[in-house]
Amino acid sequence: MASVEMTTGQPEPSEESCQVDTIALGVGMQGEIVKVDTKYGPIHVTVCGDANKAALLTCHDIGLNHRSCFQGLFMCAGPDSKLLKNFCVYHIDLPGHEDNATEVPAELLPITEDKLGDMIDQVVKHFGISECLGLGVGYGAYVLTKYASRFRGMAGLILATPLANKASWYEWGNLKAATYQLHYSGLSNWVREYLITRLVHNGMMHRASDLTMAYRRDLDARAPSVLMHYLQAAMTREGLDELKSLKAQVLIFVGEKSPFCDESLDLNVKTASHGSLVAIEGAGTVTTEERPQEMTMPIDAFLQRLQQQGFGV
Repeated sequence: MASVEMTTGQPEPSEESCQVDTIALGVGMQGEIVKVDTKYGPIHVTVCGDANKAALLTCHDIGLNHRSCFQGLFMCAGPDSKLLKNFCVYHIDLPGHEDNATEVPAELLPITEDKLGDMIDQVVKHFGISECLGLGVGYGAYVLTKYASRFRGMAGLILATPLANKASWYEWGNLKAATYQLHYSGLSNWVREYLITRLVHNGMMHRASDLTMAYRRDLDARAPSVLMHYLQAAMTREGLDELKSLKAQVLIFVGEKSPFCDESLDLNVKTASHGSLVAIEGAGTVTTEERPQEMTMPIDAFLQRLQQQGFGV
């Protein structure tokens, strides 16, 4: 699959371009919550759809959960899209991000991408999944990519502005300051706004947009210790350098205003022989919520190519 860059400049989602579809919301977001026990503690999975269909695993970014990270995309896609009609969706909420969570399991500390990958592997085994597709955003995309490099059953990855390199000195310094404040002072205004900049572009951040306000509420609902542990994991993450074993087809969406734009472009280079790229102008990291209407057609085309290659979608 050739690497193709498509740059778009659509306006932000509106009621006309992306209407709320309650059927799509029900099919793609509402389901049975299953607690899967692992050696690193429990992990919660929301299962949506018919388990006899092909499996789609999702993994959200730090500070969010599956609803705040993927609801916009599933609502835009609609019930007749391949994304909703052909899959059973397994929404993974990283430990500490599920509703009413107050801490990260002690067994998981310190958090690493390898431990989280082991937990995802237990989810896969628990549900008897032999082949699947992955959908991730930011740090969640990074974790799924690392896991896919060792799990041969990952047929495809849809990644929204994935982290792919070690933290730069600039990011490391901000993360160090954020984790210090979270530990000693809780969620300060500076930490909250820093986390927002990791999720949405600055232009949206400085406006009272519904998305930005919703994300501030989400962050306020997270236990400061949970945010601290995941930011420490992001601070010490390894680069995705050894990807020779990654066999999955890859579709990368990159928000051009995201602080992780360059990392996503680096990952596209590393997966050029079996990946493609869609650059979304004026968007931050969470393109699934900022510009979901620009993702649906490329995703359908990507799934069509996977189907032609034998994946059961």
